[in-house]
Amino acid sequence: MSNIYTALVTGSGRGIGRETAILLSKKGFNLVVCSRSQNEIDSVVKEIKSFGNDKIIGRECDVSVSSQVNALVNDALDIYGRIDVLINNAGISYVRKLIETTEEQWDSTLEINLKGSFLFCKAVVPHMMEHNYGVIINVSSGAGKFGFEDISAYCASKFGMIGLTESLAREVANYNIRAMTICPGEVATKMQKDIDAQYYELNKHKMLHPRRVAEKIADMIFSDKEYSNGVSVDLPS
Repeated sequence: MSNIYTALVTGSGRGIGRETAILLSKKGFNLVVCSRSQNEIDSVVKEIKSFGNDKIIGRECDVSVSSQVNALVNDALDIYGRIDVLINNAGISYVRKLIETTEEQWDSTLEINLKGSFLFCKAVVPHMMEHNYGVIINVSSGAGKFGFEDISAYCASKFGMIGLTESLAREVANYNIRAMTICPGEVATKMQKDIDAQYYELNKHKMLHPRRVAEKIADMIFSDKEYSNGVSVDLPS
């Protein structure tokens, strides 16, 4: 990858998304970052620019709303001309037993974690096909392969992410596009802390640092022979 490439990272205001955006920026990528929090996005844009890379677009975006997704993708294409790498990372989680999970909580979890990935793939893939190149990494979870109690909506969304990716991988195989998932174990993020603050404080030293996940994502982007189209990569904590 000797040319300058453009990467779009969702949920990049903090955690895995932020670390991924920072790492790719240091590797010379043009960046498109988004979050539902304008303050968080402003912060990551400021940090990346402090490294001397001003090729970054930061937008507030609800990934579950197609009009906002399409507007962001169109802005990125107008400015950079192409999107080469898509990292679908945005996600939320509620800790509730299934019988206590509200319909609203179920819907919002599936809409942000799974529908958001669908919408961004739908918007970006045609342009990748046109250029006959692309890398898509959908951030699933260890909870996308094993069901855990009290997070049924989250598990359903992350299991769904793997199915979506495997299906898409078959559809784009003839266009030099790789669609893959990464399934990290417990990661020391604000979302993990919000799930159970006491558990987080006791166990955060054993959790993955978000930067470690970002480094694996970068490996997946660059190591096309090791990480082939359709693969699901486990990253235990």
